[in-house]
Order: sequence, then structure tokens, then C-alpha cells
Amino acid sequence: MKKRVVHCGTGNIGADGLRGILQHPDLELVGHYVWSENKVGKDSGELVGVDPVGVKATNDWDELLALNADCVSFFGDSIGKEKETAATVCRFLERGTNAVTPSVFAWAHPETCPPEYRDNVLEACLKGNSSAFFTGIDPGWATTDLAIAALAGANRVDCVRVMELGSMAEYTAEYVFREYFGFGKEPGHQPLLVTGGFMKEMWAPTLYAIADVLGVELEEIKMVYETDSLDHDIHVGIGEIKAGEASAVHFMLQGFSGGKPIVIVEHNDLVDMNAGKQWPRPYGPKNMAYRIEVQGDPSFTIEQNFSHYDGCKICAMAVINSIPAVCDASPGLKNPLEIPRYWSRNIRADAKRA
Repeated sequence: MKKRVVHCGTGNIGADGLRGILQHPDLELVGHYVWSENKVGKDSGELVGVDPVGVKATNDWDELLALNADCVSFFGDSIGKEKETAATVCRFLERGTNAVTPSVFAWAHPETCPPEYRDNVLEACLKGNSSAFFTGIDPGWATTDLAIAALAGANRVDCVRVMELGSMAEYTAEYVFREYFGFGKEPGHQPLLVTGGFMKEMWAPTLYAIADVLGVELEEIKMVYETDSLDHDIHVGIGEIKAGEASAVHFMLQGFSGGKPIVIVEHNDLVDMNAGKQWPRPYGPKNMAYRIEVQGDPSFTIEQNFSHYDGCKICAMAVINSIPAVCDASPGLKNPLEIPRYWSRNIRADAKRA
């Protein structure tokens, strides 16, 4: 029997998630939340460029809660409204509707989840006998699940480095990119990524998840933040960036054990591929990559190389493909090792299903 799903969101990644639900053989869309008034009442399929599916988008949470769906896939923008987002998802969990989301970053590592996020979700899961699961691309599947899977081929592990590398030129989230990451800022500027604790909030859970499977204690977490610029103005998705302003943002979050880093999250995020050449960049032909580097015996590298648009799809499908597994999991806030393995079930039309 198909899992009945309520979906929230039709932004870049949310739209890919919605199409993923519609194309998944084990899922059925039964409800759809949108934030934009001009999308209310429109067919969900038409909103993402496919044939009508008979589900009308709404901005009424109560209407969707009353559906008592098997799962909600929540793709709302949570930056600056993290607690409100978590509270909304918890309403579904209380009703017995399981939840998958790339939006509630605090849930990424349940064992170190801050009490102001952990207590509410655990109470909601207990009340509704439901499960909640955070994933996405980074933080999420590409830098946690993929890194953990890679460790099956390791013997001695000296350090695990997980990396996001490449072009962000097509992203249009101007406030997040400028104020949180520091793009377009003068040299020496410290953005919210550093001063607001956003770097640790977002990526410390990745450090802890990998440390957990290694069985090591993190004694200290250190941050590195630096930028690079060009000698000419550029126009990108977030607008104009002038000569001398940050067009490359390089940062690291390092987890130390035994006085040395044992797990590192590293980003070299660029809005122009001519900037930041002194830092790592994709090996592959496409302009974005997630890379896993295991240093030890043996040392090896795994890289996932893709375009901006495919990156949005990968992020979305890591969430959508997890729905059946999350619905079958025991109640509670789950980490990636607490739910069954999952993968795509959408095969090409001329392949014969077993």
C-alpha cells in the first residue's frame, strides 16, 4: 500500500521533492502546503510543470493535519525561523504523521540536539507514535551518510574530511548568502556564519555523527573562516558583487580528538569559479561537488560531481526516498543509522519490475 504524503514547499528544492513524490511508485500525494497566496487553489502538478494530479495547494495547516497522512515532507525555508519550523512539523508528529525534512537542522544529530528542539520533538513523537528524520544534501546524506558508508573500506582512520566545493553563482537567496555566508562583503567582515554561531549550528551535527561511528570523543571544535575576491565586478544570482568584495567563502569546522583534527567539514563556496583557486575545488567536469577524504590506512577519496540543478534534485530525493523507511521505523527522532537503508524506486519506463 502506498504511503500517503503531505508535501510542503514548491521552491527550487521543494519543487524537485514534489515531483519526486509524484514519480515514486510507493508514495501518494494527498495534500500540499504553499506559502504564496498566488499558488493557493492551484493543482499541485501544474505548480511544478507536470500534468494535474487532483490535489489543490492550500495554506491551511489544519486542513492538512486533518488528512492524517502517513508522512509530511517539509521543505520550508527555516533560516531565521528555526523554532517556528520545528513547531509546525511537531504538530504533524503529534497527530501520528511521520516527518522527513531538510529544514530543521537542529535534528541532524539527535544525541546532541539542543533541549529546546529535542524535548518538543520527542514529546510529539511519543504522543503520536511517530518518527522524525532530518536529511538533505549538506548537512545530510552527502556529507554524513556517504561518509559513514565510505568508512566500510577503511582500516586505520586518522581523519575524515567532508567537503562542499564549487559554484553557487545561480543561487538567489540574497540575504542568506550575504549576511550568513558573507558574499559581497569587504575583507575582514565576520558574517553570521561565524558571529551568530550558524556554522556550528549547521555542521557540528555532522562532526558528531561521524565521531559517533568512529567511537571517538570530540574534545574541541574550531572554526576557520576566510574569503577571496576578484579584481572586477560580477553579476550573479544574488546580484552584483564588486571588485574586492568576497566572491569565494572558504570555511572549516574541525573536530579535535587527541589534540589533532579527526573529522572536518570544509567548504569552498564560490559565486565565480575564478575566485578561491587556492582552496580545493571539484575534480569532475561539473561545477559542484561533495567530496569525502579518508586519511589513514588506506587513504582514499570519493567525489560526487554534479550541476547546480542536479544538486537540488539530489538534496530533495535524499529526503523523499527516505519516506517509506521512516514510516516503518520505531517512534522517535531518528539518526541515519536508525532507519532501514533506502534508495530510489523510480525506474525507467521500459524496465520490467520484479
